[in-house]
Amino acid sequence: MNSQNKKKKRQKLNPEAKFRFTLDHCSKTKDLFAAISLYESSPNPTLPLNNLNSLLYICSNSLSNLETRELTIEFGFKLFDLHRSKNSCIFKPNEATLIAVARLASAKGDGDYAFELSKSVKKDALAPKLRTYGPALFCFSDNGMADKAYEVEEHIKSVGLQLEEPELAASLKKSLESQNISSFI
Repeated sequence: MNSQNKKKKRQKLNPEAKFRFTLDHCSKTKDLFAAISLYESSPNPTLPLNNLNSLLYICSNSLSNLETRELTIEFGFKLFDLHRSKNSCIFKPNEATLIAVARLASAKGDGDYAFELSKSVKKDALAPKLRTYGPALFCFSDNGMADKAYEVEEHIKSVGLQLEEPELAASLKKSLESQNISSFI
């Protein structure tokens, strides 16, 4: 397909398709500011779930930038809370939605909320995966909250999952720091 055909095809996109095309580009380039600008220019503040997930993904991938960290967390929660409150009857977050928001909560230091989101995966009739619990477990482990980290571990085991290397390392770290190595063994 030559460049003229690509331009014609792009010009024929409806507003929703243009939004999605631009959002996909923001996701590929991890451009938080372009994604925020795109969202704010949208005539409808509520988005389809796949677009919401893309924006939350961009937010969770932008957490490592300390200069924009607070903005990232604030924007991500604003999006999630808006969709949850406006569409409370029909809004059904999927695992990707909940993990992205749990990462934001963990980055904010709110391991309890990250854990609640992890537990809600099962309540929403989704199959829990180990990655669902990572944000809460790592938040508690990194902040020296051994008892809460053990609670996450117990919940992980209760849903039939097993810890893998990164989670085991976090568990060992918190056990050593709390000098409770017997709970690790």
